[in-house]
Amino acid sequence: MFSIYSKLSFKTKIMFFICTITISVVTITLQIRAKQVDIILKERMSFRTGVIADIISFSISSSEISDKPFLGKYSKFILNEPEIEYVSFYDKNNKLVYAAGNYGKKNIGFATENIFNVDDNFYDVYREIKGENNEKIGSIIVGFPTQSMKEALRNHLFTGIIIWLFAILLIVIVTYIGLTCFLKPLRYLHEAVINMGKRNFDCRAPISSNDNDEIGQIAKQFNVMTEELQSFYKELENKIEKAVDGLRMANQKLEKRTEELSKLNLQLKEMDKRKTEFISIVSHDLKTPLTSIIGFADTLLNKRLNLTEDTKEDFINVIATESRRLSRLISDFLDLTKIEEGIFEPKIEKANIKEIVNRVVEFINTKSKGISIVVESENHFPLMNLDEDRITQVLQNLLSNALKYSPINSIIKIVIKQFAEEIRISVIDQGIGIPDSEKEKVFQKFYRINSDISIKERGTGLGLTIVKFIIELHGGRIWVEDNKPAGSCFIFALPI
Repeated sequence: MFSIYSKLSFKTKIMFFICTITISVVTITLQIRAKQVDIILKERMSFRTGVIADIISFSISSSEISDKPFLGKYSKFILNEPEIEYVSFYDKNNKLVYAAGNYGKKNIGFATENIFNVDDNFYDVYREIKGENNEKIGSIIVGFPTQSMKEALRNHLFTGIIIWLFAILLIVIVTYIGLTCFLKPLRYLHEAVINMGKRNFDCRAPISSNDNDEIGQIAKQFNVMTEELQSFYKELENKIEKAVDGLRMANQKLEKRTEELSKLNLQLKEMDKRKTEFISIVSHDLKTPLTSIIGFADTLLNKRLNLTEDTKEDFINVIATESRRLSRLISDFLDLTKIEEGIFEPKIEKANIKEIVNRVVEFINTKSKGISIVVESENHFPLMNLDEDRITQVLQNLLSNALKYSPINSIIKIVIKQFAEEIRISVIDQGIGIPDSEKEKVFQKFYRINSDISIKERGTGLGLTIVKFIIELHGGRIWVEDNKPAGSCFIFALPI
């Protein structure tokens, strides 16, 4: 029962409490009133029946008490009254003289009954008949029906129940209306509290000019608190938003920095790997030509061997070739050292790019693979500020790579084209090509493409790095594209 009561709303609890007290008071009041009515009706009946019995007893003389015909007529007259049910006459010794009416009692009591203790449907009133000298000459018992009194009490009870039900209904309605009006500010306050719990600080508890009681004061203080919370929450949101923005920016910077560090770490690992490979390659490339040079030189110096002039010439050519190879390797390494130390300075002079290209092509040996080099260009190009030796080094490096990766009996094409602000030189081969993922990496130090040709034709991985530095030192740019249907196209642009 208590758990059910605890689940009721505040309004229902108050209404239940008020209705219970009011109904209890009304019920007790109606019960008291019903008891008072019962007493009043019985007292009135007792008084009325007593008066009637007194009248009857005073109207009979000593001679008439023994006259049965007179008593018969008198009894008939008495019984005409609807309030009298029966009457009986007795002598002075309480012996029945005459009885008339619906007398049904077996036990006769010669005393007036207590009307508040009557259980049956009749109420007996006993009176003595007095003669001269106030002596008893007889007595009478008058019987009055109690049915009318009981009906009056029943009607009064029914009326009381109707009044009780109407009072309860009226109490419930009035209590509900009164509580609805009385608790209306509390309902508004409750809705405002719920909205505030949902972070809707724009809601306010309505206050009229007459709300100066305790609830009105609570509503005013609630509105003040809501305004302060709204201001505090907005300020807190702004601070949180700024903090979140700061954290987001810091996180973005951290992610960017982490990504950069990751790339740098990968580059460092790659460079370390390439440097290890470079040391291995340099050791091998230095050892190979030196071994050949020393071997053939020792052979030439051995006078016990009768070598022909043609053999001696072949040995000397091998020594010269290996020496140039060794010189080129040392030159690349020295150039890289100058680049890293920032002392690599070009010797700028006026030069014709087309003449430089033709001169490099003329001295490139392509007979071993049967490869043809074709130059496509316009007739005239303006003189440019160039370091002729370094541009020659660029072309030699690009053509050397093209020869290395081109198939036998293929064509290498060099295209020279003038644009508004620059001249572009393209070196196009029909080799294996370069994957998109490695087009930027080929210009990194010590980087070599993993392929069968790269493994067979060992190199230092420094050539394209030096080429890119030379081109950028001239204010130009270099990149690589795919050649259709196969091969690579290295393009470098020099400003006019």
